[in-house]
Amino acid sequence: MSNRDQESQGFSRRNFIKGGLVAGATGLGLSFSDKMVLASQLISGRPATIETIQGVGVPPGLVRMNLNENPLGTSPKAIEAIAHKMFSVNRYGMEMNDLLQALSEFDQVVLPKPDPGAQRSFFRTPSGPYFVTPGSSLILNLLCLAYLSQNGGEVIEAEFGYGAISRAASNYKKNFGVDIKVIKAPMTPSYKHDLNLMAELVTDKTSIVVITNPNNPTGTLLQLDEIETFVKKIPSSVIVVIDEAYLHFAEQDQIPSAIPLATKYDNVIAVRTFSKAYALASLRLGYCVASEKIQTEMRKYYQEGPNVLASVAGAAAVRDINHLRKSRDAVWNFKKRCYQVFDEMGIEYIPSQGTYVMANIKTPASRVVREMRSRNIWISSRRQRTFRDWIRVSAGTESETEVFLQTLKTVLKKSI
Repeated sequence: MSNRDQESQGFSRRNFIKGGLVAGATGLGLSFSDKMVLASQLISGRPATIETIQGVGVPPGLVRMNLNENPLGTSPKAIEAIAHKMFSVNRYGMEMNDLLQALSEFDQVVLPKPDPGAQRSFFRTPSGPYFVTPGSSLILNLLCLAYLSQNGGEVIEAEFGYGAISRAASNYKKNFGVDIKVIKAPMTPSYKHDLNLMAELVTDKTSIVVITNPNNPTGTLLQLDEIETFVKKIPSSVIVVIDEAYLHFAEQDQIPSAIPLATKYDNVIAVRTFSKAYALASLRLGYCVASEKIQTEMRKYYQEGPNVLASVAGAAAVRDINHLRKSRDAVWNFKKRCYQVFDEMGIEYIPSQGTYVMANIKTPASRVVREMRSRNIWISSRRQRTFRDWIRVSAGTESETEVFLQTLKTVLKKSI
């Protein structure tokens, strides 16, 4: 029997046993979710507890579900690519070209044909729609430098958006006296971007409008046609920044990527990161698709590109579609499990298209976050008054999710 057949039979056998155990626990007065936890524990021979947890990339006994990290870890192919390259980091390389090729294949973006007469250089950044940097946060900072730091202006961002550009703009005003106005646009009752309202807020002083899609922390998602309608409404002088850090996790057949808009409109930029879906957070790698006009302004403040190990890892990660699917499945399963238990507990939550879920625990969240942290389970709260009683929890593995949920039940009972 092959290993694959054995694994398949083992998986089927475990499911069969789990079903039997769940059925046998009906007389214990447990909820269905608690029965599933009990069945998993009986099958494995040990309960999922904080003492037995060993997450990928964190110390044993720690459940870290507060930073929107990929719980499965990095693609084995990306790790292999780093291992192959690490012994030649004494040499300059051309790995950026391979990374751009991988991205263009995945995003279905046409790269310009290389000029056969152009001089090859290890230090020249290839031309085209892609701009690759050490992390996507740098792209957001470069946009602030390019369009706000000198002449000021207005920034429009959703009230409960990610807020990186708004925070940077506020710092320019506070620390350097730059005349910048940050406008926080109210969201819809379902915590979605109100694009009609945002369009109405645009004035002749508006420099940048930021759309985080899916939004962080609310997890709401806009469709491509909604975004394009918005772009057409506002002046072409306004830069529309679409931050797609979590777009790979959108639960629909066709993800609403704004990359086609970024290649169509000179004032649109789509920003992506390798920290989430590709689990390369520590290597710092990000990219955007933008017009030559936007890139020219950003490059005035740009100094150093990503290192060679990040580049080779990024290319391998993009091509490892199987690992990407596994990462998406892990996040989707985490959310479904949280929804199930939250429904049973009567906890309000916002259905999320990101790697996280926000839930209203109806008690000051900061207190619960501290109590959870004392038990080595890290989740987060929000600063906004509207979300005083809301927690945000990032995706974990199956075991991490179960430990989080069971501990949350205990902590909430204690808090009531």
